[in-house]
Amino acid sequence: MEVRTQSGVSTFNKVLAVLVILGAITWGLIGFFQWNLVAAMFGGDVRPREASHLCQFFYILVGLAGVAFAFTFPWRSRPAGRREVHP
Repeated sequence: MEVRTQSGVSTFNKVLAVLVILGAITWGLIGFFQWNLVAAMFGGDVRPREASHLCQFFYILVGLAGVAFAFTFPWRSRPAGRREVHP
């Protein structure tokens, strides 16, 4: 069951996108600053244990991917009935 908004992107997909973006930004914050956003919001150890340089690089990469995804996600899309045809 998928409920589509007027823009053509389902509400469910938008919620999933927000969760993915927040998760990726959290990993990026852990990679860059060793600070856990989720733990800060819900209580817990905001300073995780030391990660290896390879893990830290991966966290940073995932964080940057989340930021890029936030800017490239089709929050609004063209209606399905309209298609451009190029000769």
